[in-house]
Amino acid sequence: MIRTLFVATALIGLATVGAEAQVNKAWVDEAPKEERAPMPHIDPEQPDRMVIRQDKATNIWRELRDSARNPERTPGPIDIQRYQVQLESVGIKTFFHLPVALNQEDLVAGKVDVAIFGAPTGALPHSAGAMWAPAEVRHTRDWGGYGDPKFPLSWLEYETLINPFGSLNVVDYGDAGTNPYNQSHTLEEIRRMTREIAETGAIPFAVGGDHSVPNGTYRGIVDVYGRKNVGFLHFDVHLDRGTGKFGAFYHSGSYMNMAVEEGLLDGKEVVQFGMGAPAFGEDLYDEILEEGGHVYHLHEILRDGVDATFDKIYENFKDVELIYVSFDVDVFDVAYAPGTGSSEPTAMIPRELFPQLREFAATKTIVGFDIVEFNPYYDNKGQQTARLVRRIMFQFLTGIAMKKDGVDPKYIHPRVSGKP
Repeated sequence: MIRTLFVATALIGLATVGAEAQVNKAWVDEAPKEERAPMPHIDPEQPDRMVIRQDKATNIWRELRDSARNPERTPGPIDIQRYQVQLESVGIKTFFHLPVALNQEDLVAGKVDVAIFGAPTGALPHSAGAMWAPAEVRHTRDWGGYGDPKFPLSWLEYETLINPFGSLNVVDYGDAGTNPYNQSHTLEEIRRMTREIAETGAIPFAVGGDHSVPNGTYRGIVDVYGRKNVGFLHFDVHLDRGTGKFGAFYHSGSYMNMAVEEGLLDGKEVVQFGMGAPAFGEDLYDEILEEGGHVYHLHEILRDGVDATFDKIYENFKDVELIYVSFDVDVFDVAYAPGTGSSEPTAMIPRELFPQLREFAATKTIVGFDIVEFNPYYDNKGQQTARLVRRIMFQFLTGIAMKKDGVDPKYIHPRVSGKP
């Protein structure tokens, strides 16, 4: 008891001494008073400019591996699977178990229609896990796929009973290189890879990544097809407009603004579908309307119906044949797409939208596509959102196959449609 009292008294004494004299205050007072050194990325002469460090490591992440080390081969897609028929739990993981293409020569030799590639970016805090989305989509558990995608028991779209891989030549084109410390460099590489694919006549299918991805992909498309020649169809529960996200130059709300301002995209050829989030002001909507663009809010879509809304979209694009599609997975309700960083509880339902996605791709000419904002870290153990991402891609691929084969965009297999 006496010992306990002594210790308590000593601690009180120490606390009193600490209160009278701060531990390091004397050192602070004696320290030399010097001009503060600026942060290395700041130019004192131009404090609003960021200095980008350039050294031998700056571009090492995008230096291509020396292909001379590869075995000699004839150019063309490479099927890297061992078995003709295999469950998805078996084999080397590619998108849909597709063959791999490594360069433009493979795309040309294989007469590739669609090249799917990963654009693993994560530019915003809520999108950080999106960097892992392409890998997760490749590894997604699903019922589809029993070996070669062209195999009759493999992928079949559920309403048309069409296997798009039966008529389309589709490949996995790998991933765009990523500089995790410099988003602008990453977008340059995504743009280069998009252009590399599009130059062959194939359709670049980018699996993001956050919604800054179109800053690279759409520019890559414009590099090939020309300025103001490609319309922009945007699916999203958010408007994704405006600038000023803490001074970031490229972010999930800058791609359309800058494309319109720079003359790459005609503002009249922008259509946005699914807006249902309260995070934007009326002035941003007014800006789009002044440019001639079209915004379809969730309220209007639910009131008039999805079919009627798409009739309006076709009218909006009546003078535009070439379309770039940017698809944010959060256009779907959080109940269906939990694996995204900015989900909303008031959004679309997949079964309402899927038929129209397929029909649109079968009607217009898709020249570029991205699907973004899937974040595996927010998904559940059943890979619910990852599976949804693949089904979204599959609807567009089916529509593209239907257009290639001259199938009526509204076609439904009679065994599915039943008697009217």
